[in-house]
Amino acid sequence: MDMLKGLAYGIAYGLVARGIFALEFGDYSIFHTQGLMTISFLFLVPFVIGLLVAYHYDSLTSSRAVMKISMPVFSVIGLILLSVFFRLEGIICAFMALPIFAFMALLGGLIGVRVFERNKNKFTISLILFIPFLIAPMENYLGLTDKIFTEKTTVEITSPDRQVWENITRVKEISEEENNVTLFQFMGFPRPIKAELDTIAVGGIRKAIFGRGLFFTETVTEVVNGKVLAFDIKADANSIPPAALDEHVLVGGQFFDVLEGRYEIEKISDSEVELHLTSTFRLSTGFNFYSGLWSKLIMADIQENILKVIKERSERAQMPF
Repeated sequence: MDMLKGLAYGIAYGLVARGIFALEFGDYSIFHTQGLMTISFLFLVPFVIGLLVAYHYDSLTSSRAVMKISMPVFSVIGLILLSVFFRLEGIICAFMALPIFAFMALLGGLIGVRVFERNKNKFTISLILFIPFLIAPMENYLGLTDKIFTEKTTVEITSPDRQVWENITRVKEISEEENNVTLFQFMGFPRPIKAELDTIAVGGIRKAIFGRGLFFTETVTEVVNGKVLAFDIKADANSIPPAALDEHVLVGGQFFDVLEGRYEIEKISDSEVELHLTSTFRLSTGFNFYSGLWSKLIMADIQENILKVIKERSERAQMPF
């Protein structure tokens, strides 16, 4: 029963902490922080959950030791599942948070076992509960850190460069049959639908359209006919439909923005090319070292999906009928 009590307390503490931190996005914030996108919430809250759960352990010498050690992980899994179920959090953020939540909760549990076996003091655990809320204002004072990332994806296409060029300058509507259900779509990102370009020249306007009403306006910055198409990407966070993206990964928002895209065709032979797609994006968090890993993974997944569609269309155009 002590283990289940610890599990319940851990989930309850996580929900309360989430509510307090999330108030930054409302009109009645208790203290000024960067909300959920902080080290205080993402790292310290699950660590404290681990300590809190460990406080309710009786001993690790029983045959249930493995279950006891893993209980903090079950607490953060329960917290994340409840947040998604009640639509407090999107699936994208849940995926991103789970690994670091689980690791920090487990670390807190292991440390807590050793600490509370020697001194199980209620005053100590009460003080520990306030650690994230004491650190958060100091973290806010330091501000967010901007970092620019680049992700490059390449595919080989058995098709003349002329055909590939036609398929990257204007991407016709992608049917459900052509669309490849990938990681980013499973996590809740809208699928790509089409890309329209008014003129193939510097200054041309390209409109990339995704599902759920999401679109990006892109301005062509470089054209080398048959070889290079580069463009700046402008996203107005206020124009993106609320259902399109989770607020914490909103393109053009406070924490994330996609800046540039670039297609390059490298001719290998008359019937084979390598197509490169490079994107440049900004992250502004206190933990770019962690969010950068996820962002690069997701951007690579999105780009691979787009390149696969272009590859299949270009190669299909060369097939005899």
